[in-house]
Amino acid sequence: MREFGAEEIKYITIFEECTGTEVRDCIVEGDTIYFLVEKGKVGLAIGKNGFSIRNAQKLLRKRIKVFEYDDEEEKFVRNMIPQSNTVSIKNKKVLVTVDIKDRGKVIGKNGSNIKVIKKFLKRNAGIENLELK
Repeated sequence: MREFGAEEIKYITIFEECTGTEVRDCIVEGDTIYFLVEKGKVGLAIGKNGFSIRNAQKLLRKRIKVFEYDDEEEKFVRNMIPQSNTVSIKNKKVLVTVDIKDRGKVIGKNGSNIKVIKKFLKRNAGIENLELK
């Protein structure tokens, strides 16, 4: 488990209290906080009609994106990139194909989404490289 800074610990504590979920990992990137929650807990993190996540966003004054962890690497990748058509993993390298219309959403503004996804994959699954096609 990685060590978090004071800012991340504060965000994790507030998010866990608002949602009743356990955070596995957290990355703060600009005005967005990305949380990785345990398998099967993403629904709880979002809450009924998105209540829990909206409440957390108000308290934290930042946008929140939630991803779900999975022990199976392919499922973990698909949880973070639901637009993926194919996922192939070989020697801790992942190749993901997505439709051209979905590439921008997957990559994010200035590459912010893909950068965070790569960090989560490296820190939680030991995956060293992610390539989009």
